[in-house]
Amino acid sequence: MLRELQDRMARSLLEDFKAPPPAGLVAGDAARAAARFMIHRGNVVESLANALGHTFPAVKAVCGERNFRVLAAAHVRAAPPARPQLMSYGGDFPAFVAGHASAMNDFPFLADLARLEWAMNEAYYADDAPALAPETLAAIPEERLPALKFTLHPAARLVFCEKFPIHAIWSAAGAAAASPDPLILTDLPQGGEAVLVTRKFGPVELFKLDAGETVFLGSAAAGAPLAKALAEAEAAEPGFELSAALAAALSRGVFGAEVSFDPSPHGGVTC
Repeated sequence: MLRELQDRMARSLLEDFKAPPPAGLVAGDAARAAARFMIHRGNVVESLANALGHTFPAVKAVCGERNFRVLAAAHVRAAPPARPQLMSYGGDFPAFVAGHASAMNDFPFLADLARLEWAMNEAYYADDAPALAPETLAAIPEERLPALKFTLHPAARLVFCEKFPIHAIWSAAGAAAASPDPLILTDLPQGGEAVLVTRKFGPVELFKLDAGETVFLGSAAAGAPLAKALAEAEAAEPGFELSAALAAALSRGVFGAEVSFDPSPHGGVTC
C-alpha cells in the first residue's frame, strides 16, 4: 500500500498544476490540501527545470529564460529523473529537444547545442584518470607506430555537428547568458563544426577542430590504428600534419594512458 501510494503521488506531482491530488493522499480540509499540493507540485517541476538550466546554460541563453522554462518543464513531465542524482539528469534532454517541433523550428541547431552541453556535463563528472604522456608515445618503436591504437580519456568527448557552427553558437551564448531575452545570433560562420570537450586540469575546455583533426580523432576514438586514422585524416585534409595533431591531443589530455596495437600486419590499412 505504501509503495502504491508513493507511485501515485510521484505521478501526480508531474501532472498539470491545477490537477487535484490523488484520492486517499490527504486528510482534513480538501481545498487547503489541494492548494498545498499544488505548491509542492510547482516546486518539484521548478527545481528540476532549474537544474536543467544549470546543465544547459547555452540552450537557455539561446531560447531566453521564459521559453526555456516552458521547454524544461515539458521535459521534466515527460522524463523525470530515474534516480536521485541531479548530476545525471538531462542525458535525454537533447533527444527531447530534437523532437520538440516548436523549439527546433525557431532554433534548428538547438538539439546539437544541447548535445554539446551534455558532453560537457559528462566530461565534468567523468572519473579522474591519467592521460597518455608524451614520453610513453616517444618510447614506442617506430616500426610499431602504424599499428598503435588509442583510447579516449574518460573526460574527453567528441561532438560533431554537420550543419551548424556549434562551437561559435556556444561561444556567443556564453557571452549572453546573463540576459533573460532570447539570443540574437549574427555573423556566424557557415557550415558545421566539430568540437573536442576535455577536462585535463580541472575546468572543462572546448576546442574547435579542423577537418583533419576531426577525422583523425574520430577514427582513433572508434578504434582505428594510427596508420588508418592518419590515412583518413589526410584524405579529408590534404597536408594534414600528424605531429601537430598528436602534440595538440597530448597537451589537451585527449587519450587515456593505456595504448594497444592492432594485430594486422599493416595496422588496419588495406594495401
